[in-house]
Amino acid sequence: MEDITETEIFAEMMQELVEANKWEEIYRISSALGREVSILIDADDSIWIDWGNQSRVTLSPPYGSKIPFKLWVHTHPNMLAYWSITDQNSLQIASNILETAYVLGGDGLLSTSSNCSPEEAIRGLSWSDETVSSWSEVQEGSL
Repeated sequence: MEDITETEIFAEMMQELVEANKWEEIYRISSALGREVSILIDADDSIWIDWGNQSRVTLSPPYGSKIPFKLWVHTHPNMLAYWSITDQNSLQIASNILETAYVLGGDGLLSTSSNCSPEEAIRGLSWSDETVSSWSEVQEGSL
């Protein structure tokens, strides 16, 4: 049986959701499938989508993508939005080639931006320490 995430129709739908910033819908699909998804938007605004398993998807820039990356988004299906140790390691590695990152969870969207001041940073990283925006806040356009 073909993996739905590998079908052309599904890929086109995901691309459209990313272009429309429909982050809650992307989170809901990830949770329904029980798989993490990673989305990378590169310097040319190309969108790269990679599916992982229930508990892991890595930030792995695909061949042909252009740095600096504008945005990395990934999901925590059926979990809260937080920066896991794996996420923090990815952010640390990408701090000079990535501008913004989101993690999507059941409680909403958590964002961070690179190269912030030490007072604003996640402990041990040069990424801004933000609070989770609820899905209703995200829909209202507070991001």
